[in-house]
Amino acid sequence: MSTVAMSKLGPSPVTEYLRRVVEDLRPLTDGTVNNSVPELAAADENIVGIAVATVDGALYQAGDTKLEFCIQSISKAFTYAQALTDRGPEGVFEKIDVEPSGDAFNEISLQPETGRPANPMINAGAIAATSLVRNTSHGTRMERILRLHSRCAGRQLRINKNIQSQEHKAGDRNRALGWLLASRGIIEGDPTGALEDYFGQCSIMLNCVDLARMGATLAAGGRNPVTGERVLDPEVVSDVLSVMSTCGMYDDAGRWAIRVGLPAKSGVSGGVVTVLPGQLAVAVFSPPLDRHGNSVRGVAACERLTKDLDLHFARTERKGHSTVRSEYTLAEAPSLVRRNEAATEVLDAHGEDARIIELQGDLRFAGAETAVRTVRDAARRSSYVLVDIRQVDDMARFVLPMLSRTAEQIEKTGHHMVLVAEKSGENTRNLEHPLTVFATRAEALTWAEDQILERFGGPECTPDKVHSTRSELLSTLGEEDVERIRSRTESVDWKAGTTVLRTGQKFNGVYMVTSGNVEVSRRSPQGDRVELEVIGPGMSFGEIALGTNMRHLVSFTALTDVSARRLSPEAIQGIEEEDPRLALRWWRAVSQQALLRIEERWRQQAGETHTVD
Repeated sequence: MSTVAMSKLGPSPVTEYLRRVVEDLRPLTDGTVNNSVPELAAADENIVGIAVATVDGALYQAGDTKLEFCIQSISKAFTYAQALTDRGPEGVFEKIDVEPSGDAFNEISLQPETGRPANPMINAGAIAATSLVRNTSHGTRMERILRLHSRCAGRQLRINKNIQSQEHKAGDRNRALGWLLASRGIIEGDPTGALEDYFGQCSIMLNCVDLARMGATLAAGGRNPVTGERVLDPEVVSDVLSVMSTCGMYDDAGRWAIRVGLPAKSGVSGGVVTVLPGQLAVAVFSPPLDRHGNSVRGVAACERLTKDLDLHFARTERKGHSTVRSEYTLAEAPSLVRRNEAATEVLDAHGEDARIIELQGDLRFAGAETAVRTVRDAARRSSYVLVDIRQVDDMARFVLPMLSRTAEQIEKTGHHMVLVAEKSGENTRNLEHPLTVFATRAEALTWAEDQILERFGGPECTPDKVHSTRSELLSTLGEEDVERIRSRTESVDWKAGTTVLRTGQKFNGVYMVTSGNVEVSRRSPQGDRVELEVIGPGMSFGEIALGTNMRHLVSFTALTDVSARRLSPEAIQGIEEEDPRLALRWWRAVSQQALLRIEERWRQQAGETHTVD
């Protein structure tokens, strides 16, 4: 079996797409960097990084994804999660409401009656949420907040003490909010400790990859996709994502819901994280901000990805089952072509060099990403990859180009990918790299077998013509017996398309094909024609009716011009009457071939359980 390194396949089409997005975003020069503290004011305006992390651990990135930045207000979502974990939803709701304020992030937005902040995503609500995180024997409030962020990121994060000091010096407005919250009983006692921890959480350092994996932890219901650790309870995640949906982008939340349609949180350092529950998270970092305090390029990137990849919650795919229905090798599911002994030996030895991947459900971004990743991995291990999309219900416009690019990358390694689709060739003609498309799985499997036989076998594996004495039906008999039986046969020929034998027709002899191909088929209960197998030179047909009340249970049709030798019922009867010993040896040969064909058919049926053509 041929294998190639993943690096030789080149970057994933998803990575290539993200690189194009980054390059398209760089010329966007709107917005200004935040100047609330010197560290933020000194940020490079040209930085752009995008990372996408999936709930099963895949990661795609482009641009400046390794540069660290301080998390700022994005920390609010995760600290809110820790408060919900410590106090429970009712305990938190007593102190913090969950309604959109419509105000900027640092507005004084407290309810007149209760004094509660409007939501935990504005500064007042975030300071209150920080105050609700407990100091425990397992760590101080700040230690536990940092630990949660680190567990979500899948690595140990750190606090930038210099930025924390700058936040402290510039924090008068936040201190005013803290004391105002204390005056209304939202923060109990002196708010100074909670404020200092709030400054600390805003100063946690991370990069775009960390942020994407933190978002993916939320997308996965609180389980880190990389470490597998259960970080948050699903109920807590549900509450956090709900608030992010309505309040995470401050006074731009309504426009965000229409243009992006995903829970999100931004920070004034230029970070944005958006979450597609159950599937993935996108993180963007670019310092220039719009008037709402959101990254200009971050917002543009999320809008672009949502539009291009159908990520909006109102358009995303159903998550009822896996996109990859099954994956198996040619050895597990051979074609319908009945092969001779030489070919069978080659296919048994190299059957794992062809791999079939069946897809199902809706193919939009998450499903297509999983499919492409599966195909690329299969192409590393096998020379031929057959992608069956006949069970796909709905396919986004970018999926075929993505599969086309994947096929192009695979071909550069010397391996090959083909498509199985009922509407052969439809929507594939205008692709930059045309796809090879088969209408049925049977055709694709036959193609894969032919490729393997051409590569590893000799001419004896796929003969165009054989002598009638080389029929596998006679292979167990001695030369003398073969000649005596052949002397009783007659030559017959059919043009392509001729129906040789019909279902229900009486036994009309045994046919040993010397050239051409014969298709065996039947009718389903619904009346559909079902192809069972293809018989080529050296094979025989018709003998099964000898044991089925002398009538055929299937039909035989010449796929090409066919030549054969026919042993008629009268000739068989003559052998039985004139030479009973020869007749016994003949019947043993017939029985042995019948048993071998039954075993072969069982193998085929095992493969057909994946998908029926």
